[in-house]
Amino acid sequence: MTGFGFSALIYNPYMDNYCLFDTGGDGKVLIHNINQFKVDIQNIKNIIISHSHFDHSGGLSKILAKNPNIKVYVPIGNLNSFQPKYPQNKIIGVENLLRIEKGLISSGQIGKSIREQALIIKKDDDVFLIVGCTHPGLENFILKAKEIGSLIGIIGGFHGFRKYSYLENISIIGACHCTSHTKAIRKRYPNNFKQICVGDSISF
Repeated sequence: MTGFGFSALIYNPYMDNYCLFDTGGDGKVLIHNINQFKVDIQNIKNIIISHSHFDHSGGLSKILAKNPNIKVYVPIGNLNSFQPKYPQNKIIGVENLLRIEKGLISSGQIGKSIREQALIIKKDDDVFLIVGCTHPGLENFILKAKEIGSLIGIIGGFHGFRKYSYLENISIIGACHCTSHTKAIRKRYPNNFKQICVGDSISF
């Protein structure tokens, strides 16, 4: 089921559980789509919210209503926005690189006017980057991910990103959601560009 916003459901084989990166704008749509994958919401242990905009955090309340034990990680600059809304839940403010659990690392907060974090998935020496809107500039998240390992893929909103050379040698370029220059990115990297649609799965 489609809806306005972005969310990614991630299975972590190291821990045999799931996490959510962002929750889209509609909790009913999110829960419907999770159910399509036959995933038990009780097996979702962590939620990483990229930034506070509604199309990335709007589904949070309905997920927490189903499983109040989920830990929620938000940029430290957004902590005071989320804690009063969810006083019974564990809301964690992230400032710097943070290991959430084995294989999952927050980029830490990046940006000043709009504070944002991304999720770095690590497997051996390779990393895969999941981003929200990258308001502070996609290149900053790419550089942060490369501190952890060899960046092989990236999915999410690239916003107005045009510094295309930062995408060199990235095997999977899944520009979606709010990306302004999708056609230009696809033209420059036709063999690496991957169209991302609701319900798509990627193995890493």
